[in-house]
Amino acid sequence: MSSVSTMLKNLNAIQTETGAANSKKHLSLMAAVGVTDGLAILTLLPITQQLSEAKVPTVPLIILLVLTLVGFGLRYVTTLLGYSVALDFLRSAHQIVGDKLATLPLGWFRPSRTGGLSSLVSDKFMQATELFAHQLGILVRELAVLVTLTIGAFFWNPWLGLIFIVLGPIVIAVMTGANALKKSAANRALPASKELSSRILEYARNQSTLRAAGRNKEFEPLADALDADFRARRRELWVATGALVLTGLSTQIFVVAIIVLTAWLAADQSLHPLVALAIVGIALRFSKILDNLGEAFVGLDGGRLTLDEISTITTAASLPEPANPQTGDNSGSVELDHVSFGYHTDSGDHTPVLSDVSFSVAPHTVTAIVGPSGSGKTTISRLISRFFDVDSGTIRVDGVDIREMGTEELMSRLSMVFQDVYLFDDTLYNNVVVGKPTATREEVLRVADLAGVTEIADRLGWDADVGESGGLLSGGERQRVSIARALLKDAPIVLFDEATSALDAENEANILASMEALRQHSTFIVVAHKLDTVRGADQIVVLSDEGTISEIGTHEELYAAGGDYRRFWERRSQAAGWSISA
Repeated sequence: MSSVSTMLKNLNAIQTETGAANSKKHLSLMAAVGVTDGLAILTLLPITQQLSEAKVPTVPLIILLVLTLVGFGLRYVTTLLGYSVALDFLRSAHQIVGDKLATLPLGWFRPSRTGGLSSLVSDKFMQATELFAHQLGILVRELAVLVTLTIGAFFWNPWLGLIFIVLGPIVIAVMTGANALKKSAANRALPASKELSSRILEYARNQSTLRAAGRNKEFEPLADALDADFRARRRELWVATGALVLTGLSTQIFVVAIIVLTAWLAADQSLHPLVALAIVGIALRFSKILDNLGEAFVGLDGGRLTLDEISTITTAASLPEPANPQTGDNSGSVELDHVSFGYHTDSGDHTPVLSDVSFSVAPHTVTAIVGPSGSGKTTISRLISRFFDVDSGTIRVDGVDIREMGTEELMSRLSMVFQDVYLFDDTLYNNVVVGKPTATREEVLRVADLAGVTEIADRLGWDADVGESGGLLSGGERQRVSIARALLKDAPIVLFDEATSALDAENEANILASMEALRQHSTFIVVAHKLDTVRGADQIVVLSDEGTISEIGTHEELYAAGGDYRRFWERRSQAAGWSISA
């Protein structure tokens, strides 16, 4: 019963006030339905008693008719309320989960967590509505019938009531234990199911890479996940089967005990045979109630798993928001002050990335960040965007700690172009205008020229659909659209993370020209490897393998110093001169 209590607590946290009120009303009325059903069943005893005495059971029949009509009316109302509660859950759960996801740090979105999100908000949410529309009410109704029959049977015949009182709770306890076994097996199988969902998505999304490597038919991680899920599901099936057998056996023992007692009382002439038959019928109905309770427990388990998954999301730690957000001086300055940061895993492992990083970016300047792979270049961009909070130190935008600025104000100050470009399954035009929904068509066309999107529009048309994740465009074309978004937003601070890596020379020149024009009123922080981008920066921050700052200065200063930057520049210059001979 504690799991049911926890489930109701989790459900109440998701429902709206109206939904919670309707849920309480629904369960209360379902209890009333159970009482009327129990009383209706108990009227069989006086009816058969009076028939055995050759009397017309007028009063019991009238009571039965009234109980039937009342029960019909209550069932009609509870059915409507059940569906109202289910629809409220669907609306509220989607809203709550969506709002919560928008506040979680980027590090939360690991494949092990995101693999089952699509299934959760679609199939599992719909399955959970069955719980709220039917199963929960059935559980309350059948429990009310059980209590009513037990009390009524005791007053009618103490021996019969005693068996109901003793064996009924025992059967329920057995059912509860069997359900706990099934719940435990389902919980053990859940991680394997989530891992399989993640591997399926990984396999589908990376077909081009797998085919190029000749691994699309034999992808071991997916095969291993399938095997693990099969083993987990097989164990769950065996445990569930054992639980059902145990539940059925306990119910049958109860029925046999009732029949034996009734036969003994009838043989002793303590009961009229007709009354004895009525008692046997009531016992069979009692056993059906126990079966319904067992099925309701099983049905509740599916809803419990859904609520547990929702609770895992809603109880995850969000990035804290300030009570009184500060706006800063609107200068477009950025400062990292002794920043250290590392990525944390679910198991508690910590991988250091940045250590004691400090540098300032003056307004309307271009700062390039260079360094070896894994040195933390992209991490700096994400920390400035507050996708994570720093482990120590401070990041300031417009002179204000971004933790005191608030997400909405911070995002209004930034435009971002990252390595991983995502386009919505919409038109080319709408994917650009998402950067500034109020933009005029002239503004969209202007940034499209700067970012090289006009060429795509001339070929496909502005109303052409780009496909899911922009799959109908090339990697370079998707990046151009992403850059156009950032340019359209025209924010005071622009973060470019390898933004020109997939562009040809002509379009890269367009981006560099647009950066030069926009730097008059925007601050640029650029993570880049291409020499022209780096050389034109006002300031270059060089990171070491350990995630510390190795050097800071202009191109001329750093090249003359002969340190890490000069080695970086010479390697890039040599690579730029490579050519493939015939």
